[in-house]
Amino acid sequence: MTPPSKSLYLGEMLSYSDATLNLAQLLRHNPDSPDEVKGNGQLTTEAEHFKELGIQLENPLIWHLVVRNIGGDDDFFVEGNIKGTALIDCRRCLQKVPSKIASDFFYPMNYVPGTTQLTLAELGDGKEDEDLLVFGQTEVDFGPMLIQLFAIDLPLTVLCKESCRGLSLDGVNLNDHPEMVENPKSGNPSVFAVLKDLDLQ
Repeated sequence: MTPPSKSLYLGEMLSYSDATLNLAQLLRHNPDSPDEVKGNGQLTTEAEHFKELGIQLENPLIWHLVVRNIGGDDDFFVEGNIKGTALIDCRRCLQKVPSKIASDFFYPMNYVPGTTQLTLAELGDGKEDEDLLVFGQTEVDFGPMLIQLFAIDLPLTVLCKESCRGLSLDGVNLNDHPEMVENPKSGNPSVFAVLKDLDLQ
């Protein structure tokens, strides 16, 4: 499960109306109100949604959320998951490599009336590296949080295959043109070749 200590940024990001939950029922504080709200859906692959983070997707991201009241008037928690396939450049040949990502998460939440959008705050009870999500509207857009959590779990580098030959000096993909791979036996001699006859005894 994704620990709260992971760096989550909920600042200047676009709104994702396709990841919004209505939490009005959780805020009514009467015995007949449900104690949880569930939702699931997709985050579309439109370029403007992911351009800021430089993320390319093969398909829409799939998300699932559950928000629960934990007994207090303003105390809640959210848990869920986000999964999808990102397209990441191979570190050798720069071809796009599909990389499946799945992130599970859990965060405490507080209701603070007047807060215009889901924001991130530090817990004020002395705990370190723990985050608190704050909301102040009945409809809460979880899109920025979901995108950030997905981005956090992206691998730094990938390989299209272990035997990837990479690029030539001219930028040609050597996987597609193996005939261009230099033969080490016919190339320039190794700088260590002069040591081959060195007698160390």
